[in-house]
Amino acid sequence: MENKTEKSNIAGVLLSLAGAFIFSFDTVLIRLASVSSWQVAFWRGLFVIIPISLILFITEKTTVFTKIKEQGFPLILSGILWGVSGFLFVTAVKHTIAANVLVMISLAPFFAAIASYIFLKEKIKKETLLLIILCAVGVFIIFYGDIGRGTLFGNFIGLLVPVSTGTNLAWMRKNKNISRMGAVIIGGFTTAFISFFFTLPLTVPPVKSLIYLSLLGLIVVPFAQLFLSIGTRSLSASKVAIMMMIETILGPIWVWLFIGEIPPARTFLGGALILTGVTINSFQSVNRKTEAKNG
Repeated sequence: MENKTEKSNIAGVLLSLAGAFIFSFDTVLIRLASVSSWQVAFWRGLFVIIPISLILFITEKTTVFTKIKEQGFPLILSGILWGVSGFLFVTAVKHTIAANVLVMISLAPFFAAIASYIFLKEKIKKETLLLIILCAVGVFIIFYGDIGRGTLFGNFIGLLVPVSTGTNLAWMRKNKNISRMGAVIIGGFTTAFISFFFTLPLTVPPVKSLIYLSLLGLIVVPFAQLFLSIGTRSLSASKVAIMMMIETILGPIWVWLFIGEIPPARTFLGGALILTGVTINSFQSVNRKTEAKNG
């Protein structure tokens, strides 16, 4: 039984890390697309629906509509939270600087821990809290020189991103049997639906931009969300959220490699702290035999 639990933990860690790694390409693809934030959100959401719907049909011979009928509110809420978090991220970046948004996103493990206590009565462990603080400090160091500018509205919306993300991870942790693919599909539809009204009159982006948006929507967002979602079946929401923070390290590196923007030295210092926290968190998750049971 313990061996089975440990294997489940290892799978959860690997999937969560893979999801976070894939998500790290989000920023550079958005920059390369060179279209408005609303267009990014709309096309990203629309494209997300396609690959996961195909995989769901091929692997389970069913559709998201059937899943909704079978699983109802828990599935719908998880999907909406995925979609809303994506829309809020785009809105926040549009109304404040990215540094503020990314620093606030580092609070996702904290909100995930709070939501886990509300939904599951899971008490946050001291070591997990220390890792959350360590990673948050790393994010603060990375964006220290850019923090503070931006509008109050944009900063408030940015704060809602980790709230919705952390809440969703805890909700999926509570509802382990809901279709992760169904939630991702609903999330894509939600983002596209809300963004549609801000993109009017709707135009098709240039071919080059559409290629980057298709990579973002067909590969990066759906599979990152899917892997992170599956990770919550064996790991606590706060631990999955901590692993998501490697996006903060890798994002600036991809921008450096593909666009040529050289990150400041503090990026590597803060990144080292985040990487340390994520590494410790990963080993703890694998070695804790009761993780799958107690979170």
